[in-house]
Amino acid sequence: MKQSKSGLLKLSILSISLMISAASAIAVTLPMIKNQFPDIQSATVESLVTIPSFTMMIFILLSTFIIKAIGKKNTVLLGLLLAFVGGIIPVFVANFTIIYLSRFVLGAGTGIYNSLAIGLIGDYFSGEEQQKMLGYQTAFSTLGSSFATFLAGILVNISWHYAYSVYFLVLPILLFVFFFLPQDQSRHTLFNRNEAASQVTKQRIDKLVVFCCSMMFVFFILIMTIYTKTSTLIVEQNYANQGFLGTALTIASLVGALTGFAYSQVRNMLKAYTPIVALLFVAGAYFFIPYAQNMLILTIVLIFTFLVVGLFVPYMYDILLPGAPEHSTNLAVSLAMVACNLGSFISPYVLQWLGELLGNDQTSFSFTISGVIYVVMACLFLIRHLKSEKHSLVID
Repeated sequence: MKQSKSGLLKLSILSISLMISAASAIAVTLPMIKNQFPDIQSATVESLVTIPSFTMMIFILLSTFIIKAIGKKNTVLLGLLLAFVGGIIPVFVANFTIIYLSRFVLGAGTGIYNSLAIGLIGDYFSGEEQQKMLGYQTAFSTLGSSFATFLAGILVNISWHYAYSVYFLVLPILLFVFFFLPQDQSRHTLFNRNEAASQVTKQRIDKLVVFCCSMMFVFFILIMTIYTKTSTLIVEQNYANQGFLGTALTIASLVGALTGFAYSQVRNMLKAYTPIVALLFVAGAYFFIPYAQNMLILTIVLIFTFLVVGLFVPYMYDILLPGAPEHSTNLAVSLAMVACNLGSFISPYVLQWLGELLGNDQTSFSFTISGVIYVVMACLFLIRHLKSEKHSLVID
């Protein structure tokens, strides 16, 4: 019986992550929306994918106060309800302003419960079990996002409005959490102890938190290129079977989820070189994407890209949870999530700015410059690791 409860606890916590990254699922609708609203700037239409990240970022910070007011479980339920309502509005309306605003509501709802997807893992698990759960969390997020993307890719063939029906998937998750996520009282003593410690010791950040947040910020600016630029790229290069993009992203995401499930084993094997390997693989994929020439090769390249995303994200939280200043874990996780969502939100604008700055506004160039930045990031991780080893040798 105890094992069964433990299994339900893990599933209820992990289910929270299923639609947490689903804002990008409707990326396949961008070309159709651009055609329907020709007077709207291209970057503004592309930001429909990233707008939720803006309100998500705000409500991640506000979620601390919401949690104190209504508790963790109720916070998750409130967030899921708002995400559900904001997600499905474009199914029923054709006004771009209303659609634009609905994406803010989706982001607000997701932001309210976003930090708890990681925070609840920190509350209930530690050590190797925590490491595994962090990998599973990334995998569940990828699986949910990929399934939503797959459905959107099918539904968009009927109408781009129908693609937004994928957010109806939030409803069963809400019901599952309602019935199976334990009430806060089940961990009442632990929560009180953590809150008391937070009140006694002022929360702060250190170099590790700044480094992690900075790297995740840049990483998400660049990774969103897959969702905001790939559909435009295949139209510009006149690929055959362009409608296969949604399926290609789904296949890539599903394969990438396997890395999340295997994260603990890969991390133990690669150790501090995990993010370096991940970033170099992503860089290589980005360099190759403009030359894919057909959907089959593009799908294979996307698979390689998503495989390593499942390594980088959990690794960052893996070093952040135990490495943040004492009693400042919640602050560190919230700041990291804000960095991720801020990076996602401004991605189209940063890429547009880089293109203008470097005198090349071609879609393919967005992937090339992103690949270069990924290589720079890998070098920064390598330098950090070498400095850490050198410091360790000096101490010994």
